[in-house]
Amino acid sequence: MAKLLVHESAGIREFEIIDNEVHMGRELDNTLRLPDPSISRHHCVIRKVGGGFEIQDLQSSNGVLVNGNRVQASPLRDGDRVTLGQVQLTFQDPRPEVAATVAISAMDAPPPSGTVRMSADQLAAIHAGKPPEEADPKIQIQDQVATGPVPTPKPIPPVAPAAPRSEPVARSSSGPLPSFIAAYLPPVPDDAVPTGERGDFGTRFLAFLIDYAVLLVAYIAGVILAFIPFIGCLMFPIIGLMGLAYMFLFIPYCESHFGGSIGKKIMKLRIVPEDDPNGRIDFGTAILRRVGHILNFTIGYLLVLGGERKHVGDMISKSVCIKVDR
Repeated sequence: MAKLLVHESAGIREFEIIDNEVHMGRELDNTLRLPDPSISRHHCVIRKVGGGFEIQDLQSSNGVLVNGNRVQASPLRDGDRVTLGQVQLTFQDPRPEVAATVAISAMDAPPPSGTVRMSADQLAAIHAGKPPEEADPKIQIQDQVATGPVPTPKPIPPVAPAAPRSEPVARSSSGPLPSFIAAYLPPVPDDAVPTGERGDFGTRFLAFLIDYAVLLVAYIAGVILAFIPFIGCLMFPIIGLMGLAYMFLFIPYCESHFGGSIGKKIMKLRIVPEDDPNGRIDFGTAILRRVGHILNFTIGYLLVLGGERKHVGDMISKSVCIKVDR
């Protein structure tokens, strides 16, 4: 029985696919209701097609991702990871795997009269969800002649198992940051899994305090050194430049390269694009978030208490702060 595993903050909810169509969305009239602000009222539909299933986007706001790739319509296979807004689902349907194994084993025997003989590549193409006419090479039909000998079939090479598609694309972790700083930031590639929930006000505020604790210590040291003749005249501009570099260079670099700063790593948060919970924002978007922090000025930051959990910086940069499992 095919089913969906819905990853929620309280655990994993199982939903068995019984009907020919399963509509998913935020409204009550959906077959599978997902009450999350990132889900559209009628987000997508899963349909039975032949011997398998396919998913189709119903013009949702945040789109449908299958194994990290945004799709309009796509076949589903056992183990596929589906992302709808901030909600993660896993599709399970082991039956196609069993059918493909039986079909490959059956090809070891000599074909009877009039049997359609298919190559391993064709079986792999059908297993991938392609229609038979797309398979290369052409189907060869071997008809047994009544008076002639039965031809001995050639051995069929084994079909190599498909590489797991859930693994993230490896990226280099090298960069200008010292190793003792990079150790406190998310790894590259990041193996953390989004929980399907956006960061709440308390968690984000604690991450903010952790990030700027270093800057606060530097300012206190600058005030103390300001009482020393000659040195004090230089300390204030130096501390000011260091503060600007920390805010508009160091933190944006961490958010664009690692997905979060030290504070967000400690509080299990990541900064991602609105339509891709597994993606990374670019450096320019991270700069816009810093400008948004200035525009927040307390009142704007309190917008995180709303249903969307987005402050001014999130809105102007079209990014969100989500929770992850590590």
